[in-house]
Amino acid sequence: MKLNFITIMVRDMDKTISFYRELAGLKIVRRFSPGQSDIALMADAEGDTALEFIFNAEAEKASARGLTLSFQARGSLEALREKAVAMGYSPSGILNQPPKPPHFVLTDPDGAGFVIRNFLKGVTDPATVKHAYVP
Repeated sequence: MKLNFITIMVRDMDKTISFYRELAGLKIVRRFSPGQSDIALMADAEGDTALEFIFNAEAEKASARGLTLSFQARGSLEALREKAVAMGYSPSGILNQPPKPPHFVLTDPDGAGFVIRNFLKGVTDPATVKHAYVP
């Protein structure tokens, strides 16, 4: 069985879209507004990673605290961290904690933990990496 997508209730759709577009490389696949809701489905180019974001001013907001999403960096880990800083976020420094690959941690606009990792083929065996991380 393959996970289709994860749905996250958000407080500010524009901030959320910007965050996941700029830092995770996701693109809007579909966006629509049924009733009082604004829904955006974002995915990577391959369609392997998909997140659905829902904003509804009338709905109770779920807390994203305790949720952590981990993404594999495409390109320079340092450049992505600098981009996060330029966007007004406060990422950790780049952490080297073997056997985990180099990574940095921050929170998304709704407080979900967000980890960007750098898997180095041939250096770090992803099977040996513990993926659970709570910032």
